[in-house]
Amino acid sequence: MKRAPHGFTLIEILVASLASALILVAVYGVFQRAIKSRDHATARMHQTLQRERAANILRNDLRNAYLSGGVLANTLEGGAQSQKSHLPGSLRFTATTGRDHPDEAYGDVLQVEYYLSDARSSASENSTGTLVRTLTRDLLATAPQVTHEEQILSGVQTFEVAFFDGNDWQPSWQVTDTAPALPQAVRVRIQQTAPSEQIPTPPPLEILVPLTTEALTTSTTGTTP
Repeated sequence: MKRAPHGFTLIEILVASLASALILVAVYGVFQRAIKSRDHATARMHQTLQRERAANILRNDLRNAYLSGGVLANTLEGGAQSQKSHLPGSLRFTATTGRDHPDEAYGDVLQVEYYLSDARSSASENSTGTLVRTLTRDLLATAPQVTHEEQILSGVQTFEVAFFDGNDWQPSWQVTDTAPALPQAVRVRIQQTAPSEQIPTPPPLEILVPLTTEALTTSTTGTTP
């Protein structure tokens, strides 16, 4: 008479099940850490690309600043005060970065403005906003209207603008008919907050652009009779 083959005991099955569960928990933990590392790396990469794009846009506008005077090139204003937001910091100037569009009869000269936008009604120490870039194309209109508005950088804590007059950095500047002098350089510093607790606070983003244009003066300026 043949005997039945020997099988696993209950103790052996329980031990094997426990070992399998421990292995699965360890694998799941490794998988979760890999997912978090990937998400953090993706967030840092996204933040880096956002910062580079914002810096390139702002730097390109400043390098193409058109401030020689006249009706279409007489705007340069910036400082800590902003007329469009309770958050400090604004910069407005004319530039030649306009692009032709088949549906718009505008040239390449436009007015660019940067400021921090925030939906909250009052400022606080921890307020953060979004850096907004607005374009005004029709500079000859009685009341020029914004034709394009773009949010280029989020989570901005401070937006500082300074102007170099040849000796020192000034916190504000405004070009008028009676004061057409231009600064020698414009510096913008942007400080963002960390997007999450796992990601450190990024270093300040600084854009420094020298101005090579000169304000338009009349032919009699500086002459003697």
